[in-house]
Amino acid sequence: MEKELHKIHIIPAKFIEKREEKYLIRCLVGEDYEDRLFESFSLQEMINPNLLLIGIISGVGYIQINFAQADEFEKLFKKHWNVLLK
Repeated sequence: MEKELHKIHIIPAKFIEKREEKYLIRCLVGEDYEDRLFESFSLQEMINPNLLLIGIISGVGYIQINFAQADEFEKLFKKHWNVLLK
C-alpha cells in the first residue's frame, strides 16, 4: 500500500538541556518559540546537539518526525531564526 503524503514541515530548533531521560528543545513557532520535551530516542546517536531541524511528515494514517543536526546552518539561524539563540 502506497502512503499518501499531505504535508512536510521543517521546524528550526535549539537543544536546551537533558532532563532525566528526555530532552528540552526550543522550537520555533511563528515569530516566537516554545520549549518542548522530547523522548530520549529523538536525538539518539547525536554528539553534542545544538542547532536542529525537525522534519514533520504527515499523510493518510501516519506521521513521521525526524531530527537532524543543523550546526552547519548557524548563519541561517542567526539571520532568520535569531529568537532561538537568545
